[in-house]
Amino acid sequence: MMWSRGIPAVTAMVVILCALPSVAMDLPPVVRGSGTVLLMPEQGPLTMTFYKRDLNIYDGPDAMPISVREPLGAEVASVILPDDGQTGKGPYATEVQEETVTVQVTRPGLYRVVFSGGDLMFGMSANCERYVVESGLTFNAPDTAGKIYFQPPEGEFVVAAAPLHRPGIQTITLHDAGGSVLNAFELVRPVEDVEFLVTEELGSRDGLWHFDIGKLDVTVTLRGVRYWTVDPASYFDAAGSHLILAPRNTARYLSPGGGTGFRIVLYPPEDYTGGFAVRIAQPEQEGVRFELADPAVQPVDYATDRMIVPVTVTADARCRAGAVFDGALEVQASDNPPAAAAARLQVRIGPSPVSRPLDMPIVLEPHRHEDWQFGYAPEYEPNEVYFDLDNSPWLRHRTEHRHWSAGALLLEDGGWVLRPFTEAIRERFPGYQRPSSGSGFNGCRWAFDDDGGAWTVMRLLGTASEFSNAILYTPDRGRTWQTELIDGELADLEAFTGHNHPGTPAILAYRRTAPHPAKFCAYHDLLLYLPRLEDGKLVVPEPIVVSDNCLGGCVHSGAPPTLATRDGRTHIVWGEVTDAEEPGVPTYIATFDHATGELSEKVFIAHAPPVNDVHNVPAVVLDSEGFLHVITGAHGDVFFYRRSLRPNDIAGGFTETVRVLDWTEEEGIGRGSWAGDGIARQTYIGLVCDEHDALHIAYRQSRSGVDSYLPDFAYYTALSCQSKPKGEPWGPARLLVVPPVGGYSIYYHKLTVDRTGRLYLSYSYWTNEAYQKDFPGLYHNRAVLTSTDGGESWKLAETADFIEGMEQYRGR
Repeated sequence: MMWSRGIPAVTAMVVILCALPSVAMDLPPVVRGSGTVLLMPEQGPLTMTFYKRDLNIYDGPDAMPISVREPLGAEVASVILPDDGQTGKGPYATEVQEETVTVQVTRPGLYRVVFSGGDLMFGMSANCERYVVESGLTFNAPDTAGKIYFQPPEGEFVVAAAPLHRPGIQTITLHDAGGSVLNAFELVRPVEDVEFLVTEELGSRDGLWHFDIGKLDVTVTLRGVRYWTVDPASYFDAAGSHLILAPRNTARYLSPGGGTGFRIVLYPPEDYTGGFAVRIAQPEQEGVRFELADPAVQPVDYATDRMIVPVTVTADARCRAGAVFDGALEVQASDNPPAAAAARLQVRIGPSPVSRPLDMPIVLEPHRHEDWQFGYAPEYEPNEVYFDLDNSPWLRHRTEHRHWSAGALLLEDGGWVLRPFTEAIRERFPGYQRPSSGSGFNGCRWAFDDDGGAWTVMRLLGTASEFSNAILYTPDRGRTWQTELIDGELADLEAFTGHNHPGTPAILAYRRTAPHPAKFCAYHDLLLYLPRLEDGKLVVPEPIVVSDNCLGGCVHSGAPPTLATRDGRTHIVWGEVTDAEEPGVPTYIATFDHATGELSEKVFIAHAPPVNDVHNVPAVVLDSEGFLHVITGAHGDVFFYRRSLRPNDIAGGFTETVRVLDWTEEEGIGRGSWAGDGIARQTYIGLVCDEHDALHIAYRQSRSGVDSYLPDFAYYTALSCQSKPKGEPWGPARLLVVPPVGGYSIYYHKLTVDRTGRLYLSYSYWTNEAYQKDFPGLYHNRAVLTSTDGGESWKLAETADFIEGMEQYRGR
């Protein structure tokens, strides 16, 4: 690939400056976004030059932090290539910024160069012959031509290609390992995909395939392809040498003489079946001892692509408060020595800060999350939490895996117990294999009837990859279970949100009927299920069709309550598909009257921007007087709020539409990822109403240039909250969690309330930035925050907080 470097417009901080020797790797700055370059260098000096070219698409700085990590994960060099000087929107940078560093390679293995940042282009050169790139195949350099090499997946797969802009309109070709042209992609319109089905028998797969691209202004989608290169001689099987331990940094607080454990997740190299060499590096000073389990590496029953390395630690009774002890867990693949990783284990003598209110927001740092900052290691498995009629907490069992759940997690006699449901499901449905997104992505709500029975819904994977939604019911705190199937691709049930009284809970199911050309939209039937018990047996009548034009449901983040029941009336909110010219998703509410069995006419609430986007599903709750409060969703835009004029009645009308958050530069709120455009950018609403009738919401908020967090990124997306006291306007947005890197974030957050009005917010962090490659699981570092004062202060939830809430409720 031929290209010319521009004269650097800005010089970054130098780690080690030197001239670049004979260059074996040369990747020009054509890759758009973030990504990771994986190197397999020889021992000796490794010299790398990093390149950046700003696109200047958004207001704000376009700096690029770059981190170089050695095989065990330690950072050995870091550079920040700053903004090119054009901090506002403007033309592409004509010059390329660059910086050169040298590190000494003393340990063979996989070196990782992580490029973070926003919408810009990166590349690098190095004196290393073996390298691959781990990033999306999006290129933004129409003045550059090149070939992109990759290992084709096995079997049948689909390739999609599209021009990024008008200069990318061209014909590109796909070649097999023998060089034969398999397909010519005629790219005719920007961002319009041209797809090609690669059948199982097509093409020689004895080596690398490649794309021949005349103008690198295209995006290519290749599912199943993780690594690529511009030089076929450089390619190596990086997955075969990629071993990960998570978390990389973790800490515990201990009293003198105390002990605890660490649960480290091991992700072995791809397709690796050999053993592991495991060792503990003990602290330099005496007083703390780490011990491995026997066996040191243990399989899990929910996945084959990960294992667990349990570590226990004990502190000597003579340890003094304030002492800190550092150890490390090191794991190496026995049959592949370059595949290795390490995790830092720290013990701090003294009380844990999780028992105190936090200084908000929580500012996450790369590989330093709640467990490292606060020693957060609760006795329960953090997940969204719901409260039964005795105010006792219920959680869905989960791990870092997005699918697996084994049962209900309950607090009894001061300790947590797991009440499994796997065998009960398998007995009812012999083909049952596992849940599908059962640990959080499809929601983990619990609801409770007047007799103390507990209800949840979960999607099941059966034989022949068949999926079904199921209702799970237990009358006796999980000792026995009943389950029945319901229709739809997604189901959700009514949980307690402060003042609703669902009794036997109503359930909504979303049955897909047709696709829609919009990216986040499809046509659905919205079905209302009203299950009941007959002589103690679960019975599910035929559903009521609420809408045949619903755009779908969204419960993985925010999980807005879409049902609210009181005095025999169930109120339902949803969004519908509409014309693309509309200002947003039309949001409606309707009421089902249990006495008459009739569904009311739908009532329009507001448009939720943007149009035909399932992120925009609304939320509804009741207050203590029975008034309905409805908030529309949004995807990077503003929520809208209305309240019913009559209690428990939608026919009497609603208050005027109110924006939940206005952008004000003085307050530094809601400036969003496009600074100064006057839009407060909110996504994924969670909503509850407390005992004082105050409304509380939690959501993802885009922010740019309004505070001192993550100054090297054009924008970041925080986890924020807001409150509306009874009879008062909405208060300002309050930051709860700041991510470790800028750009895109998602928190899979769920806001709930107990029966005393305490708030609980569960969340974990995920990004599409290159940083996420260090956390293959979906729910690493999940945490639960709690607030007893309406969100004014927060702390990490401990078992003692749940017990206190139970005792407070029983004392009323």
